[in-house]
Amino acid sequence: MDFRQLKQFVVLATELNYRRAAERLNMTQPPLSIAIKRLEAEIGAPLFERDRLGVRLTAAGGAFLGEATRLLDGAQSALEVTRDAAQGRIGTLRVCAVPSAALRLLPLILPEFTHQFPHIRLRLTSGSTVSILGELQRGELDAAFLVPPASRVPGIDMIALNRQRLILAVPGMHPAAGRKAVALSDLGDDTLVTLAHSDSPGFAGEIVAACRQAGFHPKVMQESSHALISLPLIAAGLGVAIVPEAMRQIAIDNVAYVDLVDASGAPLTYPMALAVHAHRMNPAVRWFTDTAREVLAVQGDARPA
Repeated sequence: MDFRQLKQFVVLATELNYRRAAERLNMTQPPLSIAIKRLEAEIGAPLFERDRLGVRLTAAGGAFLGEATRLLDGAQSALEVTRDAAQGRIGTLRVCAVPSAALRLLPLILPEFTHQFPHIRLRLTSGSTVSILGELQRGELDAAFLVPPASRVPGIDMIALNRQRLILAVPGMHPAAGRKAVALSDLGDDTLVTLAHSDSPGFAGEIVAACRQAGFHPKVMQESSHALISLPLIAAGLGVAIVPEAMRQIAIDNVAYVDLVDASGAPLTYPMALAVHAHRMNPAVRWFTDTAREVLAVQGDARPA
């Protein structure tokens, strides 16, 4: 018994007509009749009854139909999984993101990617830019969303995404808490809570550069490893923080979010990139980066590198 015989049996059991079944199988009736008789001889029981009223399944044929269908479906599934494995469509993809990207970008990308590649399992983590770059260089990650540092990182390719908005997080009693927007130049006298340069040099550098362009050097009294950790410091009244707009999704007592603009009234922004290892671009990574670019382009969150 082989899968061709099983398919012939299932098609005939569905059609209950030798002519139609033969047409579906792209064969003539005599070979189909011979194949069914051989199958019945191998099984040791008649599978069909044929008389002037037509063709119908026997009790043995009805019982065999369920098992034959299950075997054919299993064979097709095994074939698809094997093809996916050969093409890199199966396995684990290790993706890391800075917190703002985890909040803003991953929810846009992951539904589409998992729909297109259901057999690729995702392992998601979050971290600072510096820790992420180290893991990428050591081959411990496949792709990562981060704020790119000013200088090129050896062995890492950066795929540029659209710049993301910055906002201001202030204590609830801060004078700016009730305002719709604040100009960066108005923060010259405020104490800033910033991301540590040692953890996020790209983001920290962007904030310092923006403050200097606004005409002041930031008064940094507190540092945190990432933006989420800044919020309790703000709630405690220890300063204000320039944070990614994605942080608006984090509600915390005694913290208010205010739009942040430059002297012209334009929103302040910071860069975001999708980083991959320059020499380990396997098919799954390529599909992930392509999906990210396509989805974010539609959402207005991506541009060509």
